[in-house]
Amino acid sequence: MRLIFKSVNLDTLSKYVEFWNMTPQKSSDYSTGVLLCWERALGYEFAFDEEESLVWIRGRVPEEHFLAPVGELARPDWGDLLRARFGREAKFHIVPEALVDIWRESFGGAMTAEENRGSWEYLHRARDLRTLSGSRYVKKRNRINQFVKQNPYTYLPINEELLPRIIEFQKKWRDSYKVYGNAQSIEAESDGIISAVLGNWSRLPQMSGGAIEVLGDIAAYTVAERVGKDLLMIHFEKASLEYSAAYQVINREFLLNGGKGCETVNREEDMDDLGLRDAKMSYHPESFIKKYTVTINL
Repeated sequence: MRLIFKSVNLDTLSKYVEFWNMTPQKSSDYSTGVLLCWERALGYEFAFDEEESLVWIRGRVPEEHFLAPVGELARPDWGDLLRARFGREAKFHIVPEALVDIWRESFGGAMTAEENRGSWEYLHRARDLRTLSGSRYVKKRNRINQFVKQNPYTYLPINEELLPRIIEFQKKWRDSYKVYGNAQSIEAESDGIISAVLGNWSRLPQMSGGAIEVLGDIAAYTVAERVGKDLLMIHFEKASLEYSAAYQVINREFLLNGGKGCETVNREEDMDDLGLRDAKMSYHPESFIKKYTVTINL
């Protein structure tokens, strides 16, 4: 069967969600917010394999590559299915560990799985990040308390009225941070945030966000996606270099105000940035979603 791919957009995403809801392990890389944000930069496309209750995801930039399929994953016919769709060899990137385990049972030694530490997603208990209680979070609390003393701030939920200010802040954040490196990636992410996510805010009810304002200026903001009742994925969290501890403050304030009811927070990957890894580990994740590059000899 020849797969027919369609671009990732608001229309195809609404159909995609039906299949993603079948997927047992929800990885942020496969969320609507991330796919929409990076559609232009990575050339993401969907192929709806409805008879098999699957969606195949292809990227075209910088070269053709496939992500893991999404949909009905617990099945006995993976060998025949992948052979029919991909021929003698199939290779998939950022494959969540739950699917790796399923494929390992199906293919055994015919499959290789290379662990990608930089793509692990950090999972936290929401109550830990809201309260920051206990000795292991004492440094976080001290930094937040110092920020509060020095900077009288207001928490603002992101809505249509606030969007222009968030967009302007994102542009300033982009220009401030890209001088430190990874300018191309920062530009691509920023374009996706502004045009695809914030630009379609009213049509993305699964998204929410908040900002902190200091003396009339946006100091930090966050954008998250609710998945089911209990899971919140923090997609974008940006803070000004002018305010120490602004990242810690917006992280806690959003969960207190906009994350009510969620039990688990996915703070996504560190991309092998050791500084970012240290920062993420300092929040003491409860667990991870591990991901792999998988090659299957068919």
